[in-house]
Amino acid sequence: MSKSEVFVLKFGGTSVQDATAMGRVVEITRSEGGTVPVVVTSACAGITNDLVACGECCGKMDQQGADEIVQRISDRHHEILKDLCGAHPAYDCSSELEEMLGELRQLVHGTILLGETTPRTVDTILSFGERLSSLLLRTAFQVAGVNAALVDSRDFIITESQHGSALPIMSEIERRTPEIINPIREEYDAIIAQGFIGRTVDGITTTIGRGGSDHTAALIGGGLGAEEIQIWTDVDGVMTADPRIVPKALVVPEMTFTEARELAWFGAKVIHPDTILPAVAKNIPVVIRNSHAPSAPGTRIWPDSHQIAPGFHSLTIKRNLRLIELATKIPGEGREIIDTAIASFARYNAPIECAVIAESRASILVSESTWNDRLRVALESVCLVQTHPKMALLCLSGSGLRTTPFLLASPLAALADISIRLVAAGSSDHVVLLGIEESEAEKGLRGVHERLFEE
Repeated sequence: MSKSEVFVLKFGGTSVQDATAMGRVVEITRSEGGTVPVVVTSACAGITNDLVACGECCGKMDQQGADEIVQRISDRHHEILKDLCGAHPAYDCSSELEEMLGELRQLVHGTILLGETTPRTVDTILSFGERLSSLLLRTAFQVAGVNAALVDSRDFIITESQHGSALPIMSEIERRTPEIINPIREEYDAIIAQGFIGRTVDGITTTIGRGGSDHTAALIGGGLGAEEIQIWTDVDGVMTADPRIVPKALVVPEMTFTEARELAWFGAKVIHPDTILPAVAKNIPVVIRNSHAPSAPGTRIWPDSHQIAPGFHSLTIKRNLRLIELATKIPGEGREIIDTAIASFARYNAPIECAVIAESRASILVSESTWNDRLRVALESVCLVQTHPKMALLCLSGSGLRTTPFLLASPLAALADISIRLVAAGSSDHVVLLGIEESEAEKGLRGVHERLFEE
């Protein structure tokens, strides 16, 4: 494997939650990371929530509460460092750790003294989670005999100034990332970087939103032209169904980006596909793996240009929906009446989850929480309206679904004794949507899963 081939490995909070987990990260990186891997780390599990609470204490001018949280964070990281370096004092980084914690304490005290907590201050407070964990993770690599460098992601993840969810500036990231990281790869065996955090062109710390560490990994991978980006988490990958509903759920070996995106929209929670857009733009595959079961192959998400055999891959349920059935009041009235009614959903803040529209009729599903009397009155002014609460969408995702319609025969047969109120197929190559009663959603999902994946 050439040293020019770059593998980016991102590890989530549970993957770096303690010294044992960090040791596992080192072994995984040695096995899966190629010659000189770039490792992107989240904050240790629970620390971001602590820092959010700390920011809230600052906003309330609660000095005691903030101090207690910072002390808890300090104790947690010093304990991890002690576990890492007990037999290897040469790699003890207590002074660097305490310097960083002191910076956090000073920021908290100054914020409370001024009596004003701004989004900029909150971003700076939150940045300490990843900065602290990356310092300890570098130590874990050094203790294991790996010559690891620690870089500051804020030097190359350059963003706009929207604090809390800052947008990356791709031109700057693509210029700075190779300029900074490639020379370091020549001298070290691994590089440790922080996820989630960035900096404006003026040098102000920002964060890029929850799930930001996945995004950081994709940004770095895109900037370096990586061979592969690995997202190491606490699940085996994308599953054929929620294992809490279907105990025999399997790992989906591969899917395309668009399929993953549609699946996420309809309820899958493993990864938010938009966070990996920079990788998709550069045709870099992204693999979801389980750091607690590293021998499991995981799920590989390919760019849309990659050919995958037609078939269903995963099932999800979207709940708490209401079905609205519209019909023109006078037979023969044109489509413009239905179009007028449909425009009301946006006007009254009820985004459409799914719709089947004909010349004089429409069946529409919206979230129960968005249905309101003003929308009902607007619809009834132009159409005949029937509503059905407590509905759900059974989403069947896969590839080649538009060009191989015979695939629908099997799941529809599995739902023979369930009333299907809406079928949306053909508008997407990756998803078929079935509107059913919420009370029958789990039964339907289990039946379809058994027919597709268990027989």
